Amino acid sequence: MDGINIIEKKIHTDGESYYFNTEKMEKYGEIVGGLAWPETTEGFLVIVAVDFFEDTELGTRHFRVLEEATESDIDTFLKHALELQKHFSPFMGGIRFYGDTTSLSMMELLDQFNRGRRHRGLDPFYITEAPQLKDPKKNEFYAQLIRKYTQPGKKTLHFCNTGLPSYLMGLWPDEIDKNVLDHTPVAALGYALAVLGTWKLRKREIEVKAKYEPILTGKPIKETIWQFMERTELPK
Repeated sequence: MDGINIIEKKIHTDGESYYFNTEKMEKYGEIVGGLAWPETTEGFLVIVAVDFFEDTELGTRHFRVLEEATESDIDTFLKHALELQKHFSPFMGGIRFYGDTTSLSMMELLDQFNRGRRHRGLDPFYITEAPQLKDPKKNEFYAQLIRKYTQPGKKTLHFCNTGLPSYLMGLWPDEIDKNVLDHTPVAALGYALAVLGTWKLRKREIEVKAKYEPILTGKPIKETIWQFMERTELPK
């Protein structure tokens, strides 16, 4: 993969912004990364996008796996994450990676990685906590999520030159139910889907906040950027 970013940020005729894939000529509402740490098995990285336009027949949007990578060495793993982030981010922008921020050993290694990059004048890498990770029923949540987007006749999850379909087919149903997050490819995919599945809802919440907060607080809002500012890293 070269270092050139293939994503452009554009404005639709109705005023809404979207991401344009210059290679596939596709329009996305949002693009995110999913990250599952290389602890006991190889780590897994995945880039997933949600379509900008809704499928009117199904009444929902399609999700597209754009890229994946596996790696066991943590430094190489994080460098791959940065490369994917750059490749699938628009100019002067940066997509977010979601994953498990509760692993103290992995977060410490991330902190060491970032300190080294800062020392060399390079940009650090940040990860945002994936949804529902602190919920006791998190495995059930992610198992249902994977099934929701892969059910026959209503499949909205599409893969492009990845090994994820064969990996998913190789899992027994009880493996998905009981310990879905122990499988790094499924975990990384689940983290991304959990975020993208709420894209339109979160976008409406941001728009409502931007519209009404000046009225409620009496203060103008310069930017609505909270969704891009949450960065997770060990405190200094």
